[in-house]
Amino acid sequence: MRVIAASNRDLKSESEAGRFRLDLYYRLSVIQIDMPPLRERGDDVILLANHYVSSFSKRLRIRVQGIIPEVEDAFRTYEWPGNVRELRNVIERALILEDGDMITMKYLPRNLLSPDAHGISTDSVPRGVTSESESFYLPPGGVSLDDLDTSFVRQAMAHSGGNQTRAAELLGISRDQLRYRLKKLDIPGAEAAS
Repeated sequence: MRVIAASNRDLKSESEAGRFRLDLYYRLSVIQIDMPPLRERGDDVILLANHYVSSFSKRLRIRVQGIIPEVEDAFRTYEWPGNVRELRNVIERALILEDGDMITMKYLPRNLLSPDAHGISTDSVPRGVTSESESFYLPPGGVSLDDLDTSFVRQAMAHSGGNQTRAAELLGISRDQLRYRLKKLDIPGAEAAS
C-alpha cells in the first residue's frame, strides 16, 4: 500500500508544537515533496492560467482564446492566498462573464485589482464598501439589480447551452432557484424542464 498525503502546513513544526502526532509525521514523511505556493512560482501562474482557459473553454464551449497582457501582469503581482484553486476559480468566473474572445480586467475579482484599475478613486467609495472580499464594483451612477440578474441568468444559460443544471452551477444557485428566476425574468428556458 502507498499513502500520498498533502498539507498546506509545515507538519514538522506542527508536530514539534504538539498540534500533529509526531509518530504520524515520521510515517508520512518517507518522501517529502515541498511545493512552493503559486506566488513564488513566477510565470507558472501564466502557464496555469492559459491551461485553465483552454480547458474551460472546451468544457463550457466558449470561444475565449487567452488573457490580455494587463491580466497577466495582475496575475504575476497578486499573492494568490488560495493558490491554484483560487486561480482556477478566477479563470472559470472570468470565462463565464466575459463576452469577448480574451479575458480582460473587466470581470476579475476586486481583490485582484486596485481601485484605480477601474478609474475609481478610493475617496468615491463609501465606507464599508471597500472590503477586499467584494467581487464587483458598483458604478457611481448605480445599477439595476433586475438588469444584472437578467444579464447573469442569460449568460449562464448561453454558456451552458441551455442546460439548466449547469447554468445553476455557474451561478452558484439550485436548479429550482434558476427556474424561478427564468420564469420571473421572463427568460426562455423555464418551461424546458417542466
